[in-house]
Amino acid sequence: MPISIKAMKNTSTGIRAVQRYGAMYRWRVDAVRFTSLTGQDPTPPFIARLNEHKSGCVNSVNFRTIEDAGDDLCRFLKDMTGVSFDYQ
Repeated sequence: MPISIKAMKNTSTGIRAVQRYGAMYRWRVDAVRFTSLTGQDPTPPFIARLNEHKSGCVNSVNFRTIEDAGDDLCRFLKDMTGVSFDYQ
């Protein structure tokens, strides 16, 4: 069973870590958000990706739809943890 990243409240997109940027969407994950999304401490692959960014966040490219951003975030989290994620 995949872990859900659907937001129940306090987000404009309904998916935790996915944010609206004008007419586009993207996700942002820092170490604290990684833990809250996955329920685990940052993994070595995530730490390596995080160290590539001076901002302290891993940011996605822009997506035209919330669904595309959510799908990409789920793929990213699976790559970083080996666990399946879903937002539906």
